[in-house]
Amino acid sequence: MTRQVVRLVRQRGFSGVVRALYSRVRSLLGMRAKSFRLCEESIRGKTGIEIGGPSQVFSRSGVFPVYPIAGRIDNCIFANTTVWEGEVREGQTFQYARDRPAGWQYVAEATALGRISTAAYDFVLASHVLEHIANPILALSEWTRVLKDEGTLVILLPHKDHTFDHRRPVTTMEHLIADHENHVTEDDLTHMTEILALHDLNRDPEAGDRASFVARSRRNFENRCFHHHVFDTPLAVRLVEYAGLQIHAVEEVPPMHILVVAQKARSAVDSGARQ
Repeated sequence: MTRQVVRLVRQRGFSGVVRALYSRVRSLLGMRAKSFRLCEESIRGKTGIEIGGPSQVFSRSGVFPVYPIAGRIDNCIFANTTVWEGEVREGQTFQYARDRPAGWQYVAEATALGRISTAAYDFVLASHVLEHIANPILALSEWTRVLKDEGTLVILLPHKDHTFDHRRPVTTMEHLIADHENHVTEDDLTHMTEILALHDLNRDPEAGDRASFVARSRRNFENRCFHHHVFDTPLAVRLVEYAGLQIHAVEEVPPMHILVVAQKARSAVDSGARQ
């Protein structure tokens, strides 16, 4: 036990171990995000889609437990094989909870949901996804498009101060807008120099040693592991507001989450974001 603690301290630092313990205790105690009750009824019995996942934060023991109360949840993942989920098969295969029927699994880019009808879902979920996307405004425009009027969007992002991104500067909103206007695609490696220089490998043991991390980063279009952009709470708020969504709640949830709950206004244009 002592050796395990020492190893964790070396890998994550003392503060990282404290955050991990806090997260475990929170899960065991069934502690929820304060904003969960705010949108619980807009999700209960309804049909939604999760981008990425399945995610522990949405499970019965998670901080935002929508899986047990939703009517059905479909899913979109970027490839048939990912480092997080292994093999993924398109069809009625998205098993997000043991006691819930499987949802439909799409294999598509989060920025290109063309096979999904406009206003198809009551809610959209995404936990720790937007930071992996090179063009987050384009992604949000698609997520907003597939939402029904007055539908709910639940996004969790990692706060840079509590992750391996803590050495990197917060991305500016102007940069995100430029990425959208310049039609940046998911093979973009603009941020790789910064990532290789400032990524804290001590807080990312799964990345391996530096040589492994560099090799993985160069194959980012294949694996989608690195964080294109770095978020704090103000940037997360500005991004969601820019997408034309009405924010109902913003919450920092330990150990590292920025949680934003927003709603698509009845008057929102299908594109979601400014064109």
